[in-house]
Amino acid sequence: MPQEKAHFSFSPRILEHLGISAYNSVRKCLGELVANAYDADAHEIRISLPDVIDENALITISDDGVGMSAEDLRTKYLYVGRDRREGGDRTSEGRLIIGSKGIGKLAGFGIASRIRLTTRHNGKQSQITIDKSDLDNISELAGHQFDLTIAETEKSNGTSIELLQLHEGLHLPAAEVVRRHLHRALPSKADFRIFVENVECTAEDVPGARHEISTTIPGVGNLNGFYIIAQGRQTSPGFAVRVRGRIVQEPSLFGLDTRTHGFFTAEKIVGEFYAEFLDPEGHDGKRHDLIKTSRDGFLEDSDVVQRFEGWAKNFIREVIQGLDETETKKRTDALMDAPGIRDRLLALPPHIRGTATKVVRGLVGKLSTASDDDAMNLVEWVLRYYESNVLRELMNAIASADINEAVKLAELVGAWGLSQLNSVAGIIETQINIINRLEELVSSNKAYEIDLHKLIETNLWLVREGLELWSSDRPLKTVLDGQIDTLYKDRAHLRPDLICRSRDDGSHALIIEFKRPSETVTMEHVTQALEYEGLIKGHRPNVQFSTFVVGRQYHPSVLAVRDRMANAGLNLGSFAEILQMARIRFEKILGILGR
Repeated sequence: MPQEKAHFSFSPRILEHLGISAYNSVRKCLGELVANAYDADAHEIRISLPDVIDENALITISDDGVGMSAEDLRTKYLYVGRDRREGGDRTSEGRLIIGSKGIGKLAGFGIASRIRLTTRHNGKQSQITIDKSDLDNISELAGHQFDLTIAETEKSNGTSIELLQLHEGLHLPAAEVVRRHLHRALPSKADFRIFVENVECTAEDVPGARHEISTTIPGVGNLNGFYIIAQGRQTSPGFAVRVRGRIVQEPSLFGLDTRTHGFFTAEKIVGEFYAEFLDPEGHDGKRHDLIKTSRDGFLEDSDVVQRFEGWAKNFIREVIQGLDETETKKRTDALMDAPGIRDRLLALPPHIRGTATKVVRGLVGKLSTASDDDAMNLVEWVLRYYESNVLRELMNAIASADINEAVKLAELVGAWGLSQLNSVAGIIETQINIINRLEELVSSNKAYEIDLHKLIETNLWLVREGLELWSSDRPLKTVLDGQIDTLYKDRAHLRPDLICRSRDDGSHALIIEFKRPSETVTMEHVTQALEYEGLIKGHRPNVQFSTFVVGRQYHPSVLAVRDRMANAGLNLGSFAEILQMARIRFEKILGILGR
């Protein structure tokens, strides 16, 4: 059969495909060029940035490394893809070489169209300018002639790179952002300093507890590193991966979902893995590079990489879980020790105090996604159930029952307490359904005032949790009944309808006056409600009062001062509004529970 010849052809963009496009940000580009200076044994690097991006803007990177001779420039710098480690794994000063692929020298083309390199070595200065267009014809690149200028110099060794004709639309980060990136991304050594706009790149101090890592991953290799439990949430949480002292993979949580941790503990963790096994020498003496050409991660299909990532994910999960437990205990202890919770638990009958404490602690432990205020509100809500008349009646029944009945009732109380955590959401959902049904009833105009009045009176939780009728305060009731009869003689229709107080210590009270749906609420009604409030305050001066005047419609003179009255503790509202506020309150609690 006849044979014909075939050959490779290359796209003009082959170099861009192979890696130049990976350096399309100022930080990535500078990181690669500074890495080259590190491998050139530079001790000091100075970078200048333009104020704005225009046709005259340029970025310069100058170092005091060993520099290059004209011959080095021809045979090494212009050798694209040259392995920097072919002459050994360390520099002449003993630094572990961090570059390898031989394409980082072209990183400047990721953000600029022209590179001017000036290098000095042993009294000779060499300069070359490369335009990105020079790389367009890859087939002719090997034979392309560059102008190389050589001159005597008295300056010390070093290299300066100028990036000119910066790309239009290039995002220029603040100098401080560049400093943080370079300090973190490059090896940290006492004899290696980087300056951006004449300010040295220094460590960004993260306050928190530091923990060292030193372990062996089976089948992979030795790993060292550290992590810090920061005092607050971090903008870039997780672990970075450093190889040969250089960041290869930016901080990540290796696929763990931070949203599952309500205390945001995952977002308080920052650290680094030192994974030298991800840049290993093979058994055949050749290096098997596991780092992507773009140096922003590792080859996912590698067995070593997969084992490392699996270990890292489990390690981070254990750290987060441990921190979650610590945060949960710390928060629970703080809430349980709050005077409002501690004192009320101590005030409960001994029969149920232990169960109530257990339920409240368990509830707080499950409220990691709630704010401290929301957690406290829900604990308050649960405590009120333990303090309720229903539970007290249950305990009284136990005390008066015979032994067989007492055992049954004790078991019932115990079961109620232990199941409270699971039933809270169900109770609240039931109450919301009741509220929704009542809202329908009110809006349909089918309910009579007396019926709605009775409804509120027997279900005070609609207005506020923890209320009870003041009629339980017998001495006050006797005093009030006598004076009210006199005060409201011949105007009984103006007498307020309902007085409630907080069930815990009676330090808060509500006065509720209901007006007929057909009656317009006037300032006279408001005045009478305030008069009634003043009468009660005279007998209970240490009680904080709120007064509600509930009607369907209000005179404009009343509406005009509605906000001012609300600030003074007098509230206008309708049955519909009371129900709506109750529904919103319980829906918020339900949201805290994640239902």
